[in-house]
Amino acid sequence: MNAFAQSKAETEILNLSLEKFRWKTEGKIDLVKDLFDDELIFIHITGHITSKKDWISQMKSGSFVYDKIELKEHSSKIYGNTAVLVGKAKFTVNGGSVYKLVYTEVYIKKNEKWKLVNLHTTLGNF
Repeated sequence: MNAFAQSKAETEILNLSLEKFRWKTEGKIDLVKDLFDDELIFIHITGHITSKKDWISQMKSGSFVYDKIELKEHSSKIYGNTAVLVGKAKFTVNGGSVYKLVYTEVYIKKNEKWKLVNLHTTLGNF
């Protein structure tokens, strides 16, 4: 992949992650569901591991609601058909709980479409 194509793909991943945040805060769970790979693994700040099915179910039921997500910084790197994004954001959830998180998102390209396969969050200090 040439430098321009790589930069374009990296920008695409950054924008896709931002869209995901917007979809979550706007309650567009079906768009989030489509982005998540069926084999998604989500590792929470507590160390709890959630599948795509479980996480989508929690969002759809309203037991977990994203009120606001404020991006602080993020960057991405492309490795063939895999993209790794790291970032920091402040998440306000479930009516007011605030978490400053550092996160890693791993995407793979399947059938010319990026899918989120792994999401790992931890508490940040920023």
